[in-house]
Amino acid sequence: MSDAFDREAFIDDFARSRWPTLAKHAWRMYGERGRGAVVYPVQEKAGNGSERAPLRYLTFTDTEAAQSGPFSMLHHFVETYDPETQVVLVVQFPDESTVFDVYENSPPPREAE
Repeated sequence: MSDAFDREAFIDDFARSRWPTLAKHAWRMYGERGRGAVVYPVQEKAGNGSERAPLRYLTFTDTEAAQSGPFSMLHHFVETYDPETQVVLVVQFPDESTVFDVYENSPPPREAE
C-alpha cells in the first residue's frame, strides 16, 4: 500500500459498502461474546490489490491494560458504543497499522439479517 493510500477513506468506504454484513456479524458476535469490535484484516495478494479475509471479532479481557495501552481509544469505543445501533470497525492493514471508528447505518445491527 502506497504512502498516498487514504486509510480513513478506505475504512469509511468499507463500512458503507459492507454494512449489512458488518451489522449482522457484529450483532451475532455481540450475542455470543459481548461487547467488541469487528476486525477486517486486509491481506495483500500476489498482484496489485488485496484479497478478502474473514471478519474477526475483538473483545477485551484485560480492561486495566486496555485503558492505558496503545488501544485505549479503541477500548473506549467498545465500552461506549450502542450495540443495537452501532458497529465498532477495525481495519488491519498488511503493514500491521490499524484504523478504527464507530459506524451507524441502516439496518441497525439488531435488525440485520
